[in-house]
Amino acid sequence: MAQSKPMMKKRKKERDPKRIIAPLVVLVILYVGLEIFLRVFQVPAYVLPTPTNIIIGTVSSFSIILPDLLFTLKIICIGFCIAIPAGILLAALFSQFNILVKAMQPVVIWLVITPMITLIPLMTLWLGTDPNLRVIIVIIQATPIICLNTLNGFTRVEQEKLELARSVGATKLQTFVSIIFMNALPQVFTGIKLGCIFSTIGAVSADFVSRGMGLGDRIIKFTKYSNFEESYGCIILIAIIGITLYTIVVCSGRSKGGEPLCRHLRSNLTM
Repeated sequence: MAQSKPMMKKRKKERDPKRIIAPLVVLVILYVGLEIFLRVFQVPAYVLPTPTNIIIGTVSSFSIILPDLLFTLKIICIGFCIAIPAGILLAALFSQFNILVKAMQPVVIWLVITPMITLIPLMTLWLGTDPNLRVIIVIIQATPIICLNTLNGFTRVEQEKLELARSVGATKLQTFVSIIFMNALPQVFTGIKLGCIFSTIGAVSADFVSRGMGLGDRIIKFTKYSNFEESYGCIILIAIIGITLYTIVVCSGRSKGGEPLCRHLRSNLTM
């Protein structure tokens, strides 16, 4: 079957090299502009080191930073991988009972908007500084946003589709999988993408409070000894981790043809 012209234009746009080149050009301009500005106005390193000095400091200390980088990355990945099924399963449970939706939605929203760093000191007091605590913090940080977006998708299915499923004798499980879940896939993927970002925030926040290991703890140690270039380098590495994981999630949400995976699945898995 021939593809429609709008779809072909959309795919061509998604593969446009400008989508990659444009951010790189912006980064180069930002790099050069900051370098010139900071050197001309002689901005102190404790305020903001030059990009070149940040790179030099980070590379020279990378053997020190690497264990903390791997530790934080491990915490993010473990917590995020647990948060995805946890958020989806909770949303599936809540969506089956209207009273649960009304009762739990404010709680989930409260967990989403509450900065996790405000709860970490209490959790550290209760559970100690075990590395597993950081995984729990990441799960608590990421699960609500995944659950909230998924729940919004589960509760916004057209009633006509549900009635049609019942009329042909579909079971509750069949209706949920083939109609409710499939229609909610865009919201599910949105929740997962946001969960990836929240996981990074949660892991680094835990590093700052729990201490011992991690990029957050390494930033505190570098700053304590006035190694500002290395501190900013760690901040940039945190940003790179978040962007990389987000990009992986976005790419995994696309089919081989470049079409969003949620749309591809819905078109192939209909009743």
